[in-house]
Amino acid sequence: MVGLTTFSIICLAHNDSALAGPDTSSPWAIIQNTFSWARWAPAPFLRWDFYSDLDNKVQIVADPTNKSAVYFLKSDGSVGYRNVDQNINKTFPGITAKQIAVGQSGRLWAITTDGRWARWAPAPFLRWDIYNDLDNKVQLVGDPLSEGGIYFRKSDGSVGYRNVDQNINKTFPGITANQIAVGKSGRLWAITTNGRWARWAPAPFLRWDIYNDLDNKVQLVGDPQSEGGIYFRKSDGSVGYRNVDQNINKTYPGSGQTTDLTVSDPEPPI
Repeated sequence: MVGLTTFSIICLAHNDSALAGPDTSSPWAIIQNTFSWARWAPAPFLRWDFYSDLDNKVQIVADPTNKSAVYFLKSDGSVGYRNVDQNINKTFPGITAKQIAVGQSGRLWAITTDGRWARWAPAPFLRWDIYNDLDNKVQLVGDPLSEGGIYFRKSDGSVGYRNVDQNINKTFPGITANQIAVGKSGRLWAITTNGRWARWAPAPFLRWDIYNDLDNKVQLVGDPQSEGGIYFRKSDGSVGYRNVDQNINKTYPGSGQTTDLTVSDPEPPI
């Protein structure tokens, strides 16, 4: 049985109806040196809700279709799914993973421990489709616009894109990255190895716009609702939000020291 505790800490709120992200989003986090993980409850609550069933989860990735759910990777390489509000649990057997990603419609991807990568085929198949061309990919991030697409970072810091269904390949030259993230409309972000962060400017620009205020950010997570927004985790475990186009900053205090971050903010039903 899941033990849930809550406490409320009011954070800085920005009243901007044009920006859905930071006021409606639910960041999730794994808390260091505890058996807990947590989800931020947006306005009017503005607090972290803690769940005591961490159960060896080491990575969490939000379900882009459901604000109550995450996909997760455990320390043993197993992959699963948890909906905390509806008490739904799923497993995805057949591989041992060391990193996972989730794209459009909740399409699940993984890098395996045996040097391959894979995509989960949903019902009626319920299997992992394996790709042998890992080619030094060390991080995958799902494409929010295509079930066949994945952004990736290689061990040399180069950044690229692969669509396995349409056989599309792209590169994003100009930086050496040690972490990448993807937000609304496939907007690509990176932390660079020289202590800066960057956002890719799509056509006609096709360049990285560089930001020098890294300020100890160690993980970026793209804003599902704004091309200008990024959620981040700092080296001290604190969680925040920055919109570079609208100059909006937000904090999510009270989590403790986090070790992994993801964000859910699905589009509301039409």
